[in-house]
Amino acid sequence: MNGVFFSGGGGLYTTAEDYFQFAQMLLNGGQLSGKRLLGVRTVELMRTVFAPDTLPGRPRGEGFGLSVRVVADPIERGVMLSAGSFGWSGAFGTHFWVDPKEKIVAVLMTQTPNQEARLDFETAVMQAIME
Repeated sequence: MNGVFFSGGGGLYTTAEDYFQFAQMLLNGGQLSGKRLLGVRTVELMRTVFAPDTLPGRPRGEGFGLSVRVVADPIERGVMLSAGSFGWSGAFGTHFWVDPKEKIVAVLMTQTPNQEARLDFETAVMQAIME
């Protein structure tokens, strides 16, 4: 199989409910409905920045953990998300994040590569939080 590479996310599909449960499991430190699916340390490693925003091509204020993007500095990034929020965005509008500080998860599933819709969704969710 020299020279053959498969896309890890290519063709991946699921329901909004499943995506939400995945995000909720991450918020719960690897547990969902009383069942441990990932170790606490595994989730901590996922949301720890290993590839910082100082690397070429990285947006300011956002790094990468293990399989997720991590908001390291919301001001630098220009978003309303809390520092430490983490998640992922698909090529055509699937977007989710986990905010451990606010204890929320958010899932957006659209069929458009429009990046503005994703940012508008983040802003609307964070503005709706009442304390």
